[in-house]
Amino acid sequence: MALALGLLVTLFWGLAGGPAGAHELGPFQVYGTFLRDGSFRLDVKIDEEHLAPGQLGGPARPTRYGRIAGLSGPTEQRFGRFLSDLADSLTLTFDGVTVTPTLAMDPQGGGDAGGAPARATLFVEGWIPGGARRFTFASSLRVKSYPLVLRCEGDESSSWRWMAGGETSAPFQLTASVVPPPRIAVARRCFALGFDRVLPHGPAPLLLVAAVFLLVRRVRAGLLLLAALTLGEALGLTLALRGGVPVRPSLVEPLLALAVAALALAGLTPSPPRSRPSRHGTWLGLALSAAVFAVGALCGLGLVPDTPAAAPPPLRPAAATGFIAGVATAELVVMAAAFVLVGLPFRDQPWYRSRLLAPASCLIALVALYWSLSGLLG
Repeated sequence: MALALGLLVTLFWGLAGGPAGAHELGPFQVYGTFLRDGSFRLDVKIDEEHLAPGQLGGPARPTRYGRIAGLSGPTEQRFGRFLSDLADSLTLTFDGVTVTPTLAMDPQGGGDAGGAPARATLFVEGWIPGGARRFTFASSLRVKSYPLVLRCEGDESSSWRWMAGGETSAPFQLTASVVPPPRIAVARRCFALGFDRVLPHGPAPLLLVAAVFLLVRRVRAGLLLLAALTLGEALGLTLALRGGVPVRPSLVEPLLALAVAALALAGLTPSPPRSRPSRHGTWLGLALSAAVFAVGALCGLGLVPDTPAAAPPPLRPAAATGFIAGVATAELVVMAAAFVLVGLPFRDQPWYRSRLLAPASCLIALVALYWSLSGLLG
């Protein structure tokens, strides 16, 4: 549709009294589309008949946006130098902020098969910044004119105008359907999702925090283990979002349940006397932190929400950060409540281990083992 509109514009220009001829289309033409998935693509079309002999030839060179992917062979020999100059001349901005696109050749845009290519299409692609509303385009090439046609996916209307070399286009208004939300809005939404995955809809994190709580009596030690747990969950979530899960997804939940059971049983081991700080106690604390970190990584693998994975790549760090912050905050709330309601009033009582810690640890271990067996057999 955009190409047809450009051709109609050219025809109208000729009928209106402008100089006729193929060169009126300009040395290149730009057709841009902003998509609902948060991306954009500019099809920059060049044709041999619109270029001067001095503009033809190769080879291509690296541009300020990197090399042009897929530019090789006859297309590079014919258009390489001009395409490199053209790519270097482009400036794309959203709300006044310049973005860095990727460059690639259209493999189907090379003209007749078997001969020297008569035309080529350069894809200029990237992501719309979150919350952006206006787009501008400019090329610093010294050309008389070229057409710029822009549209948003789902919007039947297009914006077109003739541009002169070195001119910056008037701001093009993006429709709300193609604009990703701002980073802070994504982070807030994912924070709420992360909190909800623990409170109230997270039996796995709740059991894990309860097992960690039973391992220590002091607030400082509990916070250190909670920090190790959060870092592990962040690692697991990152691996899952990048597709680097080291175990099969069907095994993540049973393995996590077994790990929770192991942590709960570790709470039954006798604590070293407080009056005897030693290197053994330091190594024991480090080993415990490492174990909690590893279990947290397993938990993170199973916490992957839909929103961070579905967000455009530039927004995924904000989405993942907000999500893991929500998980960590909910776990901190659970840990704080456990210390206030159970730890601080009863931790120094002589019956604390026999009447509270041991039964609770055994109950958590039994629930986790049942959960693991259900996952393996189910």
